[in-house]
Amino acid sequence: MKKLNTIIATIISSVFVFAPLQKTFAATQTSLTRSAAEQRALSIINLNWTYSINKNSILPSTNGDSVTQPTQFKNVTTATMTGIPYNWGGLDSLDSSSSGAPWTNFLNAIDNGAFAGNVNTSAPYGYIQGTAGIDCSGFVQAVFNIKDYKLSTSTLFNSYFTKISLSNLKHMDILDKPGDHVVIFDKWGTQNGVQGAFTYEATPDQTYGGIQGTKKYFITMNEINLGYIPGRYVNIIEDSSTPDPMPTSDLYGIVSNVVYAANFRVNPSTSAAIIGTIPKNTILKLLASNSGWYNVTYNGQTGWIYSSLTASVPYNTYVTVNNVYQLNIRSNPSSTTSILGVLTEGQYAKVTGISADGYWYKISINGVEGYSAVKYLKYIN
Repeated sequence: MKKLNTIIATIISSVFVFAPLQKTFAATQTSLTRSAAEQRALSIINLNWTYSINKNSILPSTNGDSVTQPTQFKNVTTATMTGIPYNWGGLDSLDSSSSGAPWTNFLNAIDNGAFAGNVNTSAPYGYIQGTAGIDCSGFVQAVFNIKDYKLSTSTLFNSYFTKISLSNLKHMDILDKPGDHVVIFDKWGTQNGVQGAFTYEATPDQTYGGIQGTKKYFITMNEINLGYIPGRYVNIIEDSSTPDPMPTSDLYGIVSNVVYAANFRVNPSTSAAIIGTIPKNTILKLLASNSGWYNVTYNGQTGWIYSSLTASVPYNTYVTVNNVYQLNIRSNPSSTTSILGVLTEGQYAKVTGISADGYWYKISINGVEGYSAVKYLKYIN
């Protein structure tokens, strides 16, 4: 019996030596409002940075065979990128860094020659030193500014999130499928006629477009019902009710709920003079809001349109030019084919297809439909 007790004691000791409990700091975290969390999410999603093939595509010397670069860097020499690339096990954001990394944040990592991203989610080593970017749970951790060891989809509910009912889900709550994926909930809606939720997330999935990384995205209700658990950050603060908030810089609307066009006025009032009309299905950037009206610019003039005459722009559907003032629209996906028209800064074209090689979007605007180079386009949401 004494020998048996000695063996048991040895086993218990080994467990505590090799599997220490993970430290958590839930009680010391800083509270933040839903709007503050959203701004952190958008700052990560909209982050602009410069990629260099000579600097950010050198594979790590250790476990480099387990690294797969995200598709947005394919055949790119140098370019301004938007969003942080997906990186399995990574936690590199605006103000956080991956475990053991010699940098302080994502931009610092890129400046120091880190390899940009890793979409090999089956890599046996998890996070690989020398790679920079962020994965789904890392993105959630960064958005809510949780200062702790790297969290996973299986540990989010341990200290930082409480489970809630789906009917109680609010903007900036989460949907977590432990061991698989986690997203931040934006709002309910439909995409391509399918019911689901618009999200903020970091993902290598591109079913609904966007980079392999941080972006506004979509998850179907069927997928949500396959094991996603609604959750709420334990330190979240509800925003005060304030009328007519300024829309975020990337908020757009589409003219709808009209037969042909909406009136465009000099001031936010039905008694204000009419500048002109804006045709149905026109995409507008929303500059401000006031008493149920949106301030917009159309055809070089700035005025107001009644908000009920607009609707949200479908996600990953409309594009505008990226780092160029004007872009040719061609008859076929080749720079040698005829030019049918141009897309200029401040115009928004609908994506209707993509070339077989993935380098050209088929776009439609003002009755013109043709192809423009993907590298000079960006989705407006």
